[in-house]
Amino acid sequence: MNLSEQTSLAGLGFTEVGLALMISLALTATCITVIALCARRQPARHVAEVDNFGHINHAVFIFDEQRMISAPRDWREAMDDSGLEGSDWERLHLMLSQRFPGMPELPELPEGETFRIYSATLADDDAVLRIRQVGTRLRITVRENGPGGLSDRHKARLDQIRLKRLQQAVEKISIPVWSMDFDGRILEENPAFTALRQQQTGAHDITAPLLRGSETEHDQPDFTYRVMLDPRGRSPERWYDVSAHRHQGGWHCAAQDMTALVRAELAQRNFVQTLTKTFAQLSTGLAIFDRDRQLILFNPSLVDLTSLSPEFLTSRPTLIHFFDNLRDRQIMPEPKNYASWREQLSALVSAAADGRYQETWSLSSGATYRVTGRPHPNGAVAFLFEDITDEILMTRRFRQQLSLSQSVLDAISDAIVIFDAQGIMSYCNSSYRHLFQIKENADLSEVSIQDAHRMWARRASALGDLDQVLARLTSRREKRAEASEYTLALRGVGEVPCRVQTLVAGACMVSIGPLRDVALVPEAEQRKLGHVPGKRPGSTPQETAAE
Repeated sequence: MNLSEQTSLAGLGFTEVGLALMISLALTATCITVIALCARRQPARHVAEVDNFGHINHAVFIFDEQRMISAPRDWREAMDDSGLEGSDWERLHLMLSQRFPGMPELPELPEGETFRIYSATLADDDAVLRIRQVGTRLRITVRENGPGGLSDRHKARLDQIRLKRLQQAVEKISIPVWSMDFDGRILEENPAFTALRQQQTGAHDITAPLLRGSETEHDQPDFTYRVMLDPRGRSPERWYDVSAHRHQGGWHCAAQDMTALVRAELAQRNFVQTLTKTFAQLSTGLAIFDRDRQLILFNPSLVDLTSLSPEFLTSRPTLIHFFDNLRDRQIMPEPKNYASWREQLSALVSAAADGRYQETWSLSSGATYRVTGRPHPNGAVAFLFEDITDEILMTRRFRQQLSLSQSVLDAISDAIVIFDAQGIMSYCNSSYRHLFQIKENADLSEVSIQDAHRMWARRASALGDLDQVLARLTSRREKRAEASEYTLALRGVGEVPCRVQTLVAGACMVSIGPLRDVALVPEAEQRKLGHVPGKRPGSTPQETAAE
């Protein structure tokens, strides 16, 4: 210390000197602390970001809701090259959520939380995902400890996860899967293939086609075949479809159990053969068209009824071509308008597809066909051709006989009515209609014996034997063949015989007569002719009044 400094310090007191020393010491300690903290933080920052080999071991992403505002360049490139769609957050979530399960679906933490850590899926993966939320912004940090680029290590971990899932799926799947070399040695197999080899004695046959020279050519990378394996013991045989894909050292194979399908195909084939034999014996012609309206099935009766050649039918003609040939051979009625022929066929097909088509074809040869269209599964349609010529002739002959019987009964002057076994009026002749004023077009299907009895009572001048006639008609105990004779007293006619006769099948016939001609004339006409209803010809006024 020089003389001037000693002179300046001499003027200070002890207190001032002590205070100056304390301030100097405090400033020195503060500087040392700041320097030490800076020295400690700088190396720590480099350790967190860079490992011993100079690789970055963490990546930071900053999101403002769905938009990514900061991210490492290599991660941005990986996200752009991934082909994933959606917002920035959705794409990053798809990339990270498989490795870090539990990652939130939305770019926000649960309410009340600002920081959360997620561990990786695999046990040997020590990476962690850290999420910190500040307001609407989210800071995501992926931290790794392994070497290599962070995006590369993340992709590798994802591949490990996918591979493990694939291995688990192959192990658990019930379909036999295996790999083999070109010499037939099994390189890898799943438990389903192991069980198959243990259960089937001929399991080696499942790989035999792949060992043939023709199937191992390089121009055939994929190969599919079906094989039948012999069972062990009493088990049924099994069928498998094998799909093989060539790789550099051999084949990757998978087998699908097709036993149920093979049995169904066999049952269907047997069923079709049975149907074919059945259809061959039918007198009805059958033509089935598929959804494309091509003929897929027919029977021999169709050939006989349509005169179409088997060669034409086996060529699978279309429905339009089929009906055109029927028209050319006059096997169907001639269309009235050829211009609308195609429209008529379209309407015919539409009606058949709905099950509404049924027509009777009267051909120029005198034959009569009934043609019916019916829908079939999968859009198919079937047509049935029936020769009903004999049926039509029989119906016509029966109608002629009925008309003849009607004419014969109408020619009889007695009033005749017939009741069936149920007591319903089934027939009456013209004399009966005139006698009881029944119109020609009146419906008799609902007229019972009791209704007829009331009609007779209204025309009767006295009950007479009406009740006995009713008892005879309604009694089913009397099935004797002999007739019962009664007498009825009718206004305008007088007393006339009534005869009840039992017919076949429980029917009964009632005949009233013989009637005089005046009884068949309506009362109004009788008055014009001078006949008084209820008065017998030649009777006195007293007798008429008594009647």
